Amino acid sequence: MVMSDGQDSQKGQDSQNGQDSQNGQDSQNGRVSRGGRRAALLGQDSKSRWWRRLLEPTDSDVVVQLVEQGKVSIDALAAFSRWSAGGGQEFAKAVRDLEHKADDARKSLLVTLRGVLVTPIDQEDLYVLSERCDRVVNAAKNIVREAEALGWTPDKYAAFMGGHLSTGMSHLGQGFGFLQRDHDEAGKAADKAVRSARAVEYGYRQAMAGLRDNADLKEVFVCREMYRSYARAADLVSGVSDRLWYVVLGSA
Repeated sequence: MVMSDGQDSQKGQDSQNGQDSQNGQDSQNGRVSRGGRRAALLGQDSKSRWWRRLLEPTDSDVVVQLVEQGKVSIDALAAFSRWSAGGGQEFAKAVRDLEHKADDARKSLLVTLRGVLVTPIDQEDLYVLSERCDRVVNAAKNIVREAEALGWTPDKYAAFMGGHLSTGMSHLGQGFGFLQRDHDEAGKAADKAVRSARAVEYGYRQAMAGLRDNADLKEVFVCREMYRSYARAADLVSGVSDRLWYVVLGSA
């Protein structure tokens, strides 16, 4: 069949319009596609920066915060030692105040732990060291409160045990500091803290032996309870030492 010139012209125009429409749609699709890719890339870059902030070590190193908690704990046990040696209410108050300060240091550490995924030392180890250290300080504060409630005055045995508890905490604090640079020295500090705890146990046995000839049963009962509290605090010092050694072994 022969087409007229008008039909040919209309067909050509329709074909051209179809091509123009298709090209326009392709161009629009191209612009959307490039825009989508750009948005995706920007989103990935944003996420990447967020992950880097989360994964990279922070300026507020959690180990430093553990060391700070250790320093406050050392001060608290030093005040406790002075109280055990007959220091009186001044040092009883110091123990209570420093226990609150140690709690604040621990809370600060926990807040930091929640904000990072990667730490120089395993997060669980940091948490447990902090928690066990806090138990020792709490035990010292509780001994002071228990003595006040029972009307008990620390004696020579208390002075001996309190002094070694303070020494043990000093070794633990030093061990926390060594975690930043020398794990072998941290292990040695843990061993020294254990020896201090054993010295407290020795003092406890001596104190209990000293009660044998005491005819005042009420005094015997009160002293026995107080001496046992010192012995339990020594067990807590050993618990921190054990975990410190665990961290050292895990880094080998």
